[in-house]
Amino acid sequence: MSDWFLTHNYQHILALAFAVKEINEHSQLLQNVTLGFHVASDNFEERSTYLLAMEFLSTKDRFVPNYRCDIQNNAVALIGGPRTKTCLNMATMLYNYKFPQVAYGSAALMNNEAETVFFRWMFPDEIHQFNGILHLLLHFGWTWVGLVYFDEEDKERFIRNRLSMFSERGICFDFIECIPKMMYGNEAAEMIEETDKLYKAIMQSTVSAVILNGEIWTILTLRLMVYLLDSDDIPKERKAKVWIMTAQMEFTSILMQRQLPIDFLHGALSFAIHSKEVTGFQQFMWKRNPNFEKEDGFIRDFWKDAFECSFSSEMMDGNAERICTAEEKMETLSQSVFEMSMTGHSYSIYNAVYAVVHALRAMRSSKLKKGRIIDGRRWKLLLQSPWQLHHFLQQVSFNNSAGEQISFGPKGEFLTGFDVLNWVTFPNKSFLRVHVGKIDPTAPPDNLLTISGKDIIWPNIFNQI
Repeated sequence: MSDWFLTHNYQHILALAFAVKEINEHSQLLQNVTLGFHVASDNFEERSTYLLAMEFLSTKDRFVPNYRCDIQNNAVALIGGPRTKTCLNMATMLYNYKFPQVAYGSAALMNNEAETVFFRWMFPDEIHQFNGILHLLLHFGWTWVGLVYFDEEDKERFIRNRLSMFSERGICFDFIECIPKMMYGNEAAEMIEETDKLYKAIMQSTVSAVILNGEIWTILTLRLMVYLLDSDDIPKERKAKVWIMTAQMEFTSILMQRQLPIDFLHGALSFAIHSKEVTGFQQFMWKRNPNFEKEDGFIRDFWKDAFECSFSSEMMDGNAERICTAEEKMETLSQSVFEMSMTGHSYSIYNAVYAVVHALRAMRSSKLKKGRIIDGRRWKLLLQSPWQLHHFLQQVSFNNSAGEQISFGPKGEFLTGFDVLNWVTFPNKSFLRVHVGKIDPTAPPDNLLTISGKDIIWPNIFNQI
């Protein structure tokens, strides 16, 4: 784990664990089969992603890549994300092994088209989100806007492939910029200077709406940028901007940022993968306890950061402002520390587990229909050839426990739409995300966006100018 532990991302792990628990305890999907899982974090580092890929190709607890002999811990699929580069790197490393991979939290984008054969994305086709943003801008008459990317390659790709669809509808961009990458040491001063120039350019612009196209950690950077660089020298009317955030983004925070204001998000609009609350998930989270979850390698790090305490067994000098008792209640945590409602990314992970299981069931049924006897030994041998799962994973179509249909399109994309959410923040640094609209890719073009403008809470500064 990294020192920059993202407490919000712990929910992703719990969504995975909850889905596996449901299937093992209640589901008839895989009779006489017990699912297991292993979770690892790359800490947003590419070298860690490659290391994890090598570990995946090794026998458990033995780092010997390309040599796997542990039939009891035979992985049949990988669920990866939420960063696009994590998925790309895993796809590159595992392409020759034909492992089924399911990505969450980012849109499909591969260096090699052949790699897409082994990938499924719990994310809609990227074009639907851009169409949704376009319709949102037109609906509110925002034809003079700004766009901020957090990755230079993504920015260039947008200019090359998507810019024309906006200009053809009369949308003009005052700026299309990229926030400088985080630098340390001697390069930090230059990075801060470049970021300061960018922030001033955004704030001094006459645009009313700024599109933020980022990923899971983007709000970390944005929150720090606003806190450090906001200035009274910037006219109030220039600060009256609505942030429009893409679905790849989620609210995340680290302990050192917890006291930073989040009021700049008040009135923001964001896209999110369409999701519904899964029955029983909140209760499952509330029952987590570091004293009992011995196999959970993340819970103690989460507990220390979320409740700002230290476990007595880990204290070196006996000094700590607060001792973790394990009697702390997760449901008491502020939403800015940990969300109790299932997020879009967590919902995607939950559905990804079920998609893999439905594919396994279909593969097993296919063998039985051909007259083959699938006993325990043959089933284990079958699972040693995960490449056979691809066909069945592409074909899955089922209703999840929330009653929603789960299926994939021809390019491996998740067939769903987006929710449009309105952010409402409070002085105690808590917030709400209120559902105010949706993007339905299956609707006629004129009805693609449904939005309730009267329910939107706009930035406070809109009412002061």
